[in-house]
Amino acid sequence: MTEQDKFKQHPVSIEDVQVKELFIRGNVHPDTVDENITITYSIRVGHSEYDEETSQIFVGLSLETGQELEEESDSPYSIKIELVARFKIDEERFQQKHVNDWARRNAPFILFPYLREQVYALTIRCGYKPLILPLVEVPTFQSNKTAEPPESAQ
Repeated sequence: MTEQDKFKQHPVSIEDVQVKELFIRGNVHPDTVDENITITYSIRVGHSEYDEETSQIFVGLSLETGQELEEESDSPYSIKIELVARFKIDEERFQQKHVNDWARRNAPFILFPYLREQVYALTIRCGYKPLILPLVEVPTFQSNKTAEPPESAQ
């Protein structure tokens, strides 16, 4: 296997990633935060319908912490970050019927490093211990066009 074979381009390509929302509110001064505090957060995923004319689909990923904004909270800060990415599909190599499933299951894992960077940078810029999102296990998904069996197999 050559080096080029290892890095074969996927039939779905990411065209751009945009930050739709980037919000932080400090609830306490960074110097008063316990080093061992556990920050809880929730992550949501969504996607548009696949656009057959442009061969594109949009996928959103958001993280929120400090949802208890109206109540007393032990959370040192409240964060909301939302990203949206535009993906282009090569329909010659990826079956259209799998696009929505791919957007729901796989695309969030592509966006996760972008979200991780935004969370890390935002917390550290505001003087807090950086919130580092953990690594996650990534499921694999392969789509192969149905091909005719080779002559020798018949």
